[in-house]
Amino acid sequence: MTRILDTAEPSSSQENSEAQAERPVVTSWNAATRMAFRFCLVYVGLFFLTEMRVLFPLLGVFGKELPPSAYVWQYHVVSPVVGWFADNVLGVDAPLLEPVQSGDQAFFWVLAFTWFVFASVATVVWSLLDRHRPNYTALYKWLHLVVRLCLASQLFAFGFAKLFPLQMSLPLTRLVEPFGDFSMLNVLWSQVGSSPAYEILLGCAEVTAGLLLVVPRTAMLGALLASVELTQVLVLNFTYQVPLKIFTFHLILLSLLVLAPQAKRLAAFFVSDRAVAASKHPPLFRARRAARIALAAQILVGAWFVGSQVHGSWNLWDTIGSSGPKPPLYGIWNVTDFSLDGSDRPPLATDRERWNRLIVDTTHTYQPGPVSSQRMDGSIVDYMATFDGQSRTVTLMRADDPKWSGRLSFDQATADTLTLTGQLGGKQVRMRLEKVDLSSFPITRNSVEWVQDGPQQPRLALR
Repeated sequence: MTRILDTAEPSSSQENSEAQAERPVVTSWNAATRMAFRFCLVYVGLFFLTEMRVLFPLLGVFGKELPPSAYVWQYHVVSPVVGWFADNVLGVDAPLLEPVQSGDQAFFWVLAFTWFVFASVATVVWSLLDRHRPNYTALYKWLHLVVRLCLASQLFAFGFAKLFPLQMSLPLTRLVEPFGDFSMLNVLWSQVGSSPAYEILLGCAEVTAGLLLVVPRTAMLGALLASVELTQVLVLNFTYQVPLKIFTFHLILLSLLVLAPQAKRLAAFFVSDRAVAASKHPPLFRARRAARIALAAQILVGAWFVGSQVHGSWNLWDTIGSSGPKPPLYGIWNVTDFSLDGSDRPPLATDRERWNRLIVDTTHTYQPGPVSSQRMDGSIVDYMATFDGQSRTVTLMRADDPKWSGRLSFDQATADTLTLTGQLGGKQVRMRLEKVDLSSFPITRNSVEWVQDGPQQPRLALR
């Protein structure tokens, strides 16, 4: 009986040893690690609170319901501080240019400098007030979680915009615009947009990284993939003048922050070619039930991000994608005859008023309007257009000249011929046009050719 009682009820010394074994070991971070954590926490917090590009992917479908002013309210809140730093510290002019079409305005460079200064000062003050704390393990677990999910939301936003090939779709104007007139940004967009399959694969890489980041067990792999993919994006942003360099750089920093606790293990594995121990990253909760609930919550948040992006991208694809509705007169039209105020205008390269081509496209996310004209010198003029199917007219406006307006009636004797009559900028016009076969452009034949006897040779597609 004594032996049974002894087995069923452990002694007090056994209870103490088991309690000590279950008690978490308090590790002491060195001073440099503690200061680095304090700086990262403050800097990332300022980045999240003042950068609107972080907020809207988190809102998902609700972000679409917000007014346009909601996209810049954070910038207006910090604008006085940024203006003070620009004037009194850096001595530069850094106003917020609206509408915000560039993330690399002087305003955003000064804003990033402001984050750095505030984080540095806060780190010094925090280190003096809290210098005896051995570590920030509990706080780091939550920072790691927030960074993972925010980075995943960004990768989903950019990834699904490519998975549904919308971000870099190829507008019809690129087919007729002289290559020498392309900006570096247009060169990159045309290169990717001309091959939807390639754009979709780029989106798959970003979406895969986001999915891996959502699950704690695969977060390190997701951060590795994200850091490589985002580094390539940053190189493209610098070399092709894409105005998202600052934001992309900060996304790379977020991926490195996720990888930071695994730096020694990664270096040992990839550089030393040695076996490495299992990760010692502390779990969010020690209780098994709480840990399972936390994992389920993270997966649900990830599903919210994915569902919102799929919903938005699918609707946008149905609206402006290649399978979406086409406006009347869709295509590229060569102008064969053109008269202005009753006077015939021959096709002279020096004539700035005569149209050489009419381009009617679907609306693109980065295009001013779906209708463009090409002058005789090859330059492109974009219009905001409203079609009236009943009266068979189109009304044109120009964003660069609010006083300019045009209204044209169109008549099609056949599917490939067109007559336009009306007024452009107060002058009476009449023109005859012929439709261009879009398949005659080699760049539109983007299917995989398994057997090729040589490179595709250019052909005259417009005449």
